[in-house]
Amino acid sequence: MLEGELQEDPLGTTVSRHVRMSLCLGVLSAALAGVTVVSSASPAAASISFTQTWTHTLSDTNNPVALSSPNVANLPGGPAAVVGDRAGNVVAYYLNGGGQVPGWPFSTGGVAVDSTPSVTSLNGSPNDTVFVGVGNAGNGTVGGYQAITPQGTGLWFDQVNNPNTDPYPHAGVQASMAVGNLQGSTDVVAGSLGEQEYALNAQNGAVLGGFPWYQGDSNFSTPALADIYHNGQTDIIEGGDSSPGVSYGTTYPQGGHIRVLRPTGNSGYSEPNDGLACEYDTDQVVQSSPAVGEFFDNTPTVGIVVGTGTYWGGASTTDQLLALDSHCNLRWATTLDGATNASPALADVMGNGNLQVIEGTFNNANNNGTVWVLDGASGQPIWHHTIAGGLIFGGVATADLTGQGYQDVIVSSTAGLQIFDGKTGALVDTVLSGIGLQNSPLVTDDPNGTIGITVAGYNGLNQGVVYHFELAGSHGSVVNENGAWPMFHHDPQLTGDAGTPFTVQVPCNVPSGTPSGYYMVGNDGGVFNFGNLPFCGSMGEVTLSQPMVGIIPTHDAGGYWTVAADGGVFAFGDAGFVGSLPGLGVNVNNIVGIVHTADGRGYWMVGRDGGVFAFGDAPFVGSLPGLGVHVNNIVGIVPTADQRGYWMVGSDGGVFAFGDAGFVGSLPGLGVYVNNVVGIVPTSDGRGYWMAGSDGGAFAFGDAGFVGSLPGLGVHVNNVVGITSTRDNRGYWMAGSDGGVFAFGDAGFVGSLPGLGVHVNNVVGITGAP
Repeated sequence: MLEGELQEDPLGTTVSRHVRMSLCLGVLSAALAGVTVVSSASPAAASISFTQTWTHTLSDTNNPVALSSPNVANLPGGPAAVVGDRAGNVVAYYLNGGGQVPGWPFSTGGVAVDSTPSVTSLNGSPNDTVFVGVGNAGNGTVGGYQAITPQGTGLWFDQVNNPNTDPYPHAGVQASMAVGNLQGSTDVVAGSLGEQEYALNAQNGAVLGGFPWYQGDSNFSTPALADIYHNGQTDIIEGGDSSPGVSYGTTYPQGGHIRVLRPTGNSGYSEPNDGLACEYDTDQVVQSSPAVGEFFDNTPTVGIVVGTGTYWGGASTTDQLLALDSHCNLRWATTLDGATNASPALADVMGNGNLQVIEGTFNNANNNGTVWVLDGASGQPIWHHTIAGGLIFGGVATADLTGQGYQDVIVSSTAGLQIFDGKTGALVDTVLSGIGLQNSPLVTDDPNGTIGITVAGYNGLNQGVVYHFELAGSHGSVVNENGAWPMFHHDPQLTGDAGTPFTVQVPCNVPSGTPSGYYMVGNDGGVFNFGNLPFCGSMGEVTLSQPMVGIIPTHDAGGYWTVAADGGVFAFGDAGFVGSLPGLGVNVNNIVGIVHTADGRGYWMVGRDGGVFAFGDAPFVGSLPGLGVHVNNIVGIVPTADQRGYWMVGSDGGVFAFGDAGFVGSLPGLGVYVNNVVGIVPTSDGRGYWMAGSDGGAFAFGDAGFVGSLPGLGVHVNNVVGITSTRDNRGYWMAGSDGGVFAFGDAGFVGSLPGLGVHVNNVVGITGAP
C-alpha cells in the first residue's frame, strides 16, 4: 500500500451492508400491519396517556426517513421539528399544530440525508440555522456538508475532497454535524465517507485551520464535543472505521477507532493525520456515536461510551459497549445480545443522581431488538427488555414521563414507539405501532407547556411519516433537566455531552451551622469566601477564554457556580452542571450575571442586551430581544420566590419584569436619572428589591427596607460592583472592585480582601449565604 494511500472499506461491500438495511426497511414496511409488541415479564408501571396531535406523510415513496432523527429548531414562526429523508428532503413542521414552515422543505437535489440535522443560532438571530450531512453509503461518492437558513434556503455547501491518491475524488457525509466552539467561533464538524474529516465555520462554511484532517477510512460516527481535559478547549470525540495498511507513517489495524481529536486538527504537525490527543483501536468498526459524561462514579471523572458495528466478521468487539476514560484507556467492555451500532444515552434512570448507560441493540437472527440499562461505573446490566420484531437502530431518548423523579426510557424501533419505566424496565405504554422507526425519538418542551414527542420513519407503503404526540398533564420544563437525554446525541447541537463541567475537587462540605457570610469572585475566576461558607475551588489558576462576571451559591451552601462573559459555567462542590452557552455552540461575550432555581437544578443567565438563557429546570418566561426591546445596559437578573418569573435591571435603574414578577418601581419612574446601577437583589417574598450604584448608593423598592448607603455615611467611592442581602432581608452587603465590603443593617462584617492584606482590583461580584 502506497504511503498516503489507505484503502477504504470497499464501497461495494459497504454498500451491500447498507442496501441490506434499506431492503430490510422495505420488507418491514410491507409487513408492518402485522407487527405486535411483546413485553417481557416485569413489574407494573405507572400509567400515562399520549395524544397524537398531528402527523404528515411525505412525498418520498421508496426513499423515506431512515436513519435521520428529528431535531427541534427555532424557525420563523416558532419551534419546529426538522428531519431528513433518503429522497434528499429536509422537512420542517411546527411543533404547535404541525403546519409546514414557510420556505421548507429544503432539497439536496435528490441526494439522501441519513444524518440528523443539527441547529444553532448565528449572529444573535432569534432563529436557527440547520446543518446536515448529505449522502449515505448507498452512493458514498456524492454529498457533503450543507447549511440551511432559517427560511429553508441554502446558506453554504462544502464538498469533501479526498486525497488525489483515492480513486474517488469526492465523498458523501452520513455522520451528523456537531456544533461547538472549536477555534473561537461557532463551528461544525463531522467525518465523511471518504478519507477526510472537515471542521467548518458555521457562518460561512470556511474550512478551519488544521482541517481537513486525514481520517483514513469511512466515518459514520457523529462526534461528541466536550472539554474533557478541563483546559477550556472543545475536543472532538468520535468513532471510525479502519482498514489494514500504512499511511503517513501510521500503521492502521483492521477494525476501528475511538479517537479524541484536538480542535485545531493537524495544525502545527507535519502529517495530515496528526493532532490526536489519544486513540483506542478495536478489531471492529466503530460506527456508533459516542456519548461523554461523568458516569463512572460520583467523582467528576469524564468517560466516553460507544458501541461498535458489524462489518468485520469474527471480531471480538462485535456487539460490545466500550467505556473509556478521557485518555482512551478502556475502563470496561460489556457484550450485549445484538449489534451496538446505536448511539448510547447517558441518563439518570435510577433516580440516584448518577448517570446510567442506555443502549439499544438489533439481532437479525431472531428479528428482535433489546433495550439495555447498564451501571455506568462497572458496565454491569441493571435491566433489559426485548421487543419482538422491533430492531433498534437508533439511540434511545429519556424523560421523566411518569413523574417519579427519574428518567423513563423512550425507544424507537422497527415495531414503533414504546415507553419503559426507567427504574424497573416495565413497559409503560406503546405509543405507536405499525410504523417503522430506525432512528431516535425527539422529546420537546412544547409551546403549550406539555411534553411532546416527535418520531419520523416509514409506513407500509414505504413513505416517510412524521408523528407528534403530547403527554396530557405534563410539564415540558422537565425535558432538559439534569440527567435527561431528550434526543439523538443529547441536544440540538448534537454534542453528545451529558455534562462535563470544570469542577475543582477540594475538601468542601455544607456548613455545620446556619450558613452565614458571603463569597466574592474576581474576573480571573478567583473565589474568596468569608464567614462559615466553604471554599470549594476556583478558576484562578486557569486561563479563561472570557472574564468571569458572577457567582451564586447552591441552596445548601455546599458549593457554587461561577459564570464567564461567554456564558461558560463552572460548577464547584455540590453545584450541578446543567449546561452552558459554549456547550450549545452559542457565541456571546455579554453575559453579566447568573441566578439559580430554588432546588439548584437549573439556572438563568442574562446578557447585557437583556437576552435570557435558561438551563435545567429554570423556566424561560421572556427576554428583552424577544419583546423587540433593544438595550445594552442590563447589569443583573434575579428570580421571583416561586421561580416563575424574574426581574432585570439596567445601569439606569430601569426594571423589567417577566413571568409573575411584580413591578414595584424603578429609578426612571421616580425621576431619578443615573447611569451607575451595578446590581439588584430581591427580598425573599418577591415583593421588593434593592439596587446599588457604583458609588454605594442604595435604592429600596416594595417591601425592601432601606438601611443605609455609602453616600449617606459620607463615604465617597466609585468602585462598588454588587449588592447582596442577608437571609432575613434586614440588611445587605456591598462589595468594591478591590474586595472591600460594606455592611448595612443586620449584615455582619466578616472580612474583606484589604483587611487580609490582599490587594486586587478585579472583584466583579458578591453573593451572600443562601
